[in-house]
Amino acid sequence: MKVLIIGAGVSGLFIAYELLKRGVGEITIVDAKTPGSGASLRNVACFRSSFTSPEHVILMKESIKKWLEIRDSWGVGIHQNGYIWVARKNETIDVFKKLSQFHNSYGVPTRIIGKDELKEKEPYMNIDIVEGALYDPTAGKMNLMEVFTELYLRVKKMGAKIIPYTPIEKLVVSGGRVKSAISPRGQLDADVFIVAAAEGSKKILESIGVDVPIEPVPRHPIVTEAYSEIIKAGLVIDWDTPGSPHITQTSHGSIILARDVKDEPWIPLNSQRFDAIYKIVKPLSELYPALRYINITRYWMGYYDMTPDHHPIYGPVHPFENLYIAAGFSGHGLMMAPMTGVVIANWVVDGKPGIEVAENLTLERFKTGKLVKELAVIG
Repeated sequence: MKVLIIGAGVSGLFIAYELLKRGVGEITIVDAKTPGSGASLRNVACFRSSFTSPEHVILMKESIKKWLEIRDSWGVGIHQNGYIWVARKNETIDVFKKLSQFHNSYGVPTRIIGKDELKEKEPYMNIDIVEGALYDPTAGKMNLMEVFTELYLRVKKMGAKIIPYTPIEKLVVSGGRVKSAISPRGQLDADVFIVAAAEGSKKILESIGVDVPIEPVPRHPIVTEAYSEIIKAGLVIDWDTPGSPHITQTSHGSIILARDVKDEPWIPLNSQRFDAIYKIVKPLSELYPALRYINITRYWMGYYDMTPDHHPIYGPVHPFENLYIAAGFSGHGLMMAPMTGVVIANWVVDGKPGIEVAENLTLERFKTGKLVKELAVIG
């Protein structure tokens, strides 16, 4: 079986990794730019299973198991140091209690913590302005470059061919099958085609009349100089502030701050939103007063490839019998990537994803109206 994967981000590489483990030996991965140049290396590098839909909770819980296996077998920096969802309002604690009950019903041990425990976990936080928090002990963060590089090298060593600077302009179909992919560098033939090109998946599939409801929505992270540890949790989220500002600290000491700042889809990534810095820093510096004295070194833009229901699009693309998609992760592609590899590889080899809830996330749901809503669209 000859497989072409379009997109050499973390999802595309994990799909290749799982296919190679299953004995699929002839795999080519192409990317419009370089491996990881999209959202894979433009994110806060965190993971969790504390979501608001069964589909996300189940798939992310399994993905965390995979990440921890990878940590132990690959020897890479993956740290299960928790997420903290901060409540500034007392009524939010009631919301968190319901969410925690929902998580617990699926075996995710989130719980409510009060101010005293919150201060123990985050000694630099100003607890005078909060009422408590929802704590997810199974969540965490990783050394992104180390993990991605190790994955890339392993996929190459296992025999995959990875070709950068090869944008796919269109697909060619005949008799209900995709026959080839056309790039400026020539024609690429395969038996199976997998589109894992984030927002670029939309244009590629439009070439064969398939509408994929993905919009790239800009995000605006800020990075500081390196400091001694200020943020101890994997990620801290200010739930009650509009845009849910959130903050993490990397293994080398830089602090990353971000927030959902309303912006226009599809704007170029070299656009500037100088107001974003104030909107992000102000509420987070209220939570962490030490942030008032730090130095910002850079600010960048990246995309969340968003779907209408904030869930990924997985699986076969009808009516084509040899075409699959893995895109539209709405900001959660990295944390979900190990299971993306598993379910897509299973679909290709076995004809089914292996995890039943993944079948709820096919492209067909947008035709039938069976959308799967997610409310917690945060790092």
